[in-house]
Amino acid sequence: MYALAADHLLYYKISPEAGGFRLRLWETPAASTHREVNYLYILNFRVASVAEAKAVLAHHLALNGSALASDLTDLPKKGKIRLMAFPTWNGSNIG
Repeated sequence: MYALAADHLLYYKISPEAGGFRLRLWETPAASTHREVNYLYILNFRVASVAEAKAVLAHHLALNGSALASDLTDLPKKGKIRLMAFPTWNGSNIG
C-alpha cells in the first residue's frame, strides 16, 4: 500500500443569500501542481435552510469517501474536511 503525498481536503462554506442559503464546496490541487486557478472544482448549491445545506454536504461527503465524525448540528458554517483518496477500495485484494 502506498502513502499519499498530500491530504485530499474538501472545503465548504454555507452563506445566506436572497431566498435561502448557498452551499459552496471546493477542492484544491496538490501544492506541487502549477495551475492558473486555485481549485480542482467548485460546486454551488442553493438551498432553503442551513439544515438542508448540511444534508447536501453530508451526502456529497458520503459519495466522495468521507463521513462526518460529529453530528450535523455541531458543524460550523465554514471549514474543511479530509477525504479518502480512493473511497471505493475495500482492501479485499491484499495478498
